[in-house]
Amino acid sequence: MHKPFFKVLGPEDARNALRSFKPLETEEVSLDDALFRVAAQPVKAAENVPGFDRSTMDGFAVRSMDTFGATETAPGLLRVKGEVAMGRLLPVKLKRGEAVRIWTGGALPGNADAVVMVEHTEELDSETIEVLKAVAPFDHVVRKGEDFKAGETLLKPGQRLRPPDLGLLAAMGRSAVTVHRKVSVALISSGDEIVPVGTEPPPGCTRDINRHALAACIREAHAHPIWLDIAPDRLDAISSLIARGLNSADLVIISGGSSMGTRDLVIEAIQTHPDAEILVHGVSVSPGKPLIVARVGRQPVVGLPGHPVSAMVCFEQFVVPLIRRLEGEDVAYPFLRPTFQAFLTRNVPSREGRLDFVRVRLSRKEDKFVAVPVPGKSGMISTMVRAHGFVRIEADCEGLYKGDQVTVHLFSRWIEEPLEKEYLSGHEAAAGSARDLFATSQQEQLSKV
Repeated sequence: MHKPFFKVLGPEDARNALRSFKPLETEEVSLDDALFRVAAQPVKAAENVPGFDRSTMDGFAVRSMDTFGATETAPGLLRVKGEVAMGRLLPVKLKRGEAVRIWTGGALPGNADAVVMVEHTEELDSETIEVLKAVAPFDHVVRKGEDFKAGETLLKPGQRLRPPDLGLLAAMGRSAVTVHRKVSVALISSGDEIVPVGTEPPPGCTRDINRHALAACIREAHAHPIWLDIAPDRLDAISSLIARGLNSADLVIISGGSSMGTRDLVIEAIQTHPDAEILVHGVSVSPGKPLIVARVGRQPVVGLPGHPVSAMVCFEQFVVPLIRRLEGEDVAYPFLRPTFQAFLTRNVPSREGRLDFVRVRLSRKEDKFVAVPVPGKSGMISTMVRAHGFVRIEADCEGLYKGDQVTVHLFSRWIEEPLEKEYLSGHEAAAGSARDLFATSQQEQLSKV
């Protein structure tokens, strides 16, 4: 049997093929289990939060007009008429020239409209204070409904829930939220030359890198990996494991056997299943050309290259968007990674018509950071280990030149401690932590995807 040639798609066309997959069913989970899940329903505020004007400082609740003109050299005098107990409302209204002691989070009484910080007062006695700095209306106050108002839409369907989102739900009194089901991913390795990691590989064989690297990638994408087995290079064995995966998971991934060699059987194995449709076979990226995206019934089956680097690049660029869609996000792109600006240390050629991902290592050279390309073939996992991230060379570009400023997409949100110290030592005046400084705005990253 003659195998079909690749019908290579561009990255955008390949990602567009993912849009035909629909989100998984929904379920209700507790807030403790909702982190990074995707909201399936709009969430509206049932009440104003806060439900009262609330102090944001320790100090004295006042009528702001009573402080106008107060300075350190000409302080204003106010009479202290009690204290606001935490969790209680003080049933009084302030008269002209009066104040009440209040703590952070306390409810302002009656017609008080501002808080004077305790640092800007001097206590003359238990009933009198000097105000050393005037306040304007609503200084140091969160007003009723200022955080959110009753009826306001706070979360939209398709929104991935972050820690502050869960805090917001808690503020509303919500202990559970409706989300799309978490994606389960059946993982298969293939090839007669692949052996388990605990086995001493015979001559010509190699340990199963992809099982563990891809399982970690699946977890990083907020999905649940289910390991099946290593499939030998037999059509019936691969087809049988795909069937197991379809019965036990939402998505099936098989690494190896996705190219056009006589022993690359994944396409044929997928097509042995009823209602199978090949959506993508080959994509113009490097590393990672022999990518398969298929549908069996309503379920996606993905064939990744066997080389570890190619497999991981294809996973990030195409499987992560697929997982995101199944989880309920209306996207066709990977998660945005932190980026870092650096200068290339040498020329990097590229073949026009394909998107290249060049692994690079960051280093400090004199007064700037440089991106050092990491040489090595796609079967060498060490190139990923030595690299801090990758540089994209777009399909319409024939390469980059030494000295070009490039955007490095970091593999991790954390970098090696020595490099972080180097960064800080070169940017002593910069505010924030090194990790904050490495992250560009989401809008800037989107413009480069």
